[in-house]
Amino acid sequence: MSEGPGRTVSALLQAMLDARRVPGDAAGWLRDSRHEILAAAREVVSTGDPRTAASFLTAAWSLVTVNTDTSWCDDLRDCGRELSTTAPESPDLAAVFRHSAAAYHMRGDYRFAEAEGLAELAVRRKLDDPDEHVAALNALSRTFRARDRLHRAMDCADERLALHIKHRRPHEIAADLQHLGHLMLLAEREDTATDYLTRARDAFDELPDVTAQQHARVRTLLGCALWRSGGESAARREFSNALRLVVEVDEPTAEKIRELLSRPSGEPLPLSVLEEVDDG
Repeated sequence: MSEGPGRTVSALLQAMLDARRVPGDAAGWLRDSRHEILAAAREVVSTGDPRTAASFLTAAWSLVTVNTDTSWCDDLRDCGRELSTTAPESPDLAAVFRHSAAAYHMRGDYRFAEAEGLAELAVRRKLDDPDEHVAALNALSRTFRARDRLHRAMDCADERLALHIKHRRPHEIAADLQHLGHLMLLAEREDTATDYLTRARDAFDELPDVTAQQHARVRTLLGCALWRSGGESAARREFSNALRLVVEVDEPTAEKIRELLSRPSGEPLPLSVLEEVDDG
């Protein structure tokens, strides 16, 4: 890169970082500077250092709002795709995709958020960083859920579980089993949900330093799965056990469980109830 454009990129990068510290002014500054930023992005991606290019793109994405020009965002996205040909297995490139996915998700454009999230995941799979790999899976799963693509969210949960098994993380494995059970419940696969949630309950019971709320949460979800699959008596036992765990430590949670216990026998348990009992 020539000396002139290099100074422009450096100055714009610093200006973007400064603008990010003052959120109220960032949107207007980006609107006024967007053409200059895009030109510099194209320049640094095509002829500059890949790490500097990634930092520049990440800073630009961090300023995007719901009102940022759509075509400008799409042009910036193209810069990230071009950068992927230069640094295909770089953590810096993965960070660019994460920021672009987050920006599109925030704007409600879940189709592009999914594409960018998949691009990040492809990079993370080639790198030896399980925490960032899991974070990419979690972000992508949220986008799949927003698009009502539960089967793809389940794929993310399966991959997350496999990662935690590989790295021998028992607390995370228990949480993954619970998460899969919750997703199966949302997909109305109650028998499979019951299997996962039973395994999750038993796994948490074997672990130290698990909160009463966590023990109660997995039992409440298991109770929901049992109720919806016709095992009302077993469901009530799980609800009662969950209530005993939190009755003196978390009154709001205890009250939600009491509401489940007070449901009349034979009354269906709608999926909407699960909105009150997340998987943590």
